[in-house]
Amino acid sequence: MPLPQLGLSLSITDNPGSPLYAGVGQREHMSEFDSAFTKHTITIVITDEEVGSVNINLKKKDKISEVKLPTYKMSVTDDKTSETNYYEVTRDTLLLKELKTKSIGGFSFLGVEWFKKKAMTLPSISYEPLKMAIEYFEVSRYRTLKENFLSYTLKKEDKIANLIAGEIPENLFDNAKTDNFFCVIDNSNGQRFIGDIRYREKFIKTTPKVEIQLMKRDKTVKEFEFDKNGKVNKVIYL
Repeated sequence: MPLPQLGLSLSITDNPGSPLYAGVGQREHMSEFDSAFTKHTITIVITDEEVGSVNINLKKKDKISEVKLPTYKMSVTDDKTSETNYYEVTRDTLLLKELKTKSIGGFSFLGVEWFKKKAMTLPSISYEPLKMAIEYFEVSRYRTLKENFLSYTLKKEDKIANLIAGEIPENLFDNAKTDNFFCVIDNSNGQRFIGDIRYREKFIKTTPKVEIQLMKRDKTVKEFEFDKNGKVNKVIYL
């Protein structure tokens, strides 16, 4: 086990009374160590800036439809390398078990319904800061890391949400203690984000503090309404 570095430095001094005296004007800084006890921080910022969308497949009986969820900019940095990378993340969670069908449009005449169409509605929920514009979460103790999967749990009083990336384990959504999820989108099934976190942890060497900052959005989705082909007809906001 390597000995911890104590953040000490050794210098030649200009003090003639010191055994390290090297002559007037010959003071020279010799070495300096980054303390092994310095606590570094990895910071993940989930912004309110919408940057794209991702298609979610919905299957009802033998039909498969697609719904587009908006994605938001997410940054990752740390206070040792100062490197910043950017990703996309979803902030809305579809309540698939509450998918319903309803009739829209048309009119009724002599007790007969004319030209009515079928549409599907799907509720959505999200985890948002309640009081502040930005909410902070220290998540170092609430991490799950597997070979191709990473999750952090955000906890604030009785509210819970999960930031997830990678190959999602079977039954994750069924067994989770919350319906609130942030899903990282990076065009490599979350592996670029996972590799980024692993790299920073390895470079920092000591176990870093991980902080997630969540920005409050001006509006959040309450429900999607879409036709039988999956085209979104209406988005209802809170």
